[in-house]
Amino acid sequence: MRDPLGLNERLFALWYPIVCGIAERAGQRDTRRALIGQASGRTLEIGAGSGLNLPHYTAAVTELVVSEPSPHMRRHLRTALEVDPPPVGTWELVDCTGERLPFEDASFDTLTATYVHCTIGNPREALAEFARVLRPGGRYLFLEHVHAGEGTLLGRFQDLVEVPHRYIAAGCRPNRRTQELLSASPFDIEWIDRGEQPRSFPTVRPTIIGSARRRG
Repeated sequence: MRDPLGLNERLFALWYPIVCGIAERAGQRDTRRALIGQASGRTLEIGAGSGLNLPHYTAAVTELVVSEPSPHMRRHLRTALEVDPPPVGTWELVDCTGERLPFEDASFDTLTATYVHCTIGNPREALAEFARVLRPGGRYLFLEHVHAGEGTLLGRFQDLVEVPHRYIAAGCRPNRRTQELLSASPFDIEWIDRGEQPRSFPTVRPTIIGSARRRG
């Protein structure tokens, strides 16, 4: 959701790295490191935002393709990539959305996404695209904030504030049922844990983290 001038997206690109920095310093950085450090081979990151995952890739990644649809976030990304590039074989920055990936079928070994599903317009279509570009058996590493649960007070609040939340946070839906979407996707979940994003707004505090494999 955006205003006609895209002002909310511009403002979001300014304050998002600041707010995320609070969570990163409170322990989220270690969570990212443990997850993203599992990436290997040719790797695609979806919706890389301001580049918080970049320092956590390792030399096991032979090629890193970093995608981001927001031109305001891409400015953050390009700076991060050029000033302190990740220790990977090569890297490339691409403008695309999760629902339309300009890559060949089965062309990646690993796909990563952190705090991305909340802003994707059609998450089922995006998950199908994720599976399409991964080779059979390829891994999808994810960390997402999610709906707190049916019947919970926080879950009801997340549903109530969805529309203003989407505007303030440039399309972020605080109540997305991402675990349910994954269960109905072309992926087999290897492991999944529920947790909390530290020192964050209550609407984006409940999280899931895990790994899934594309079915062969």
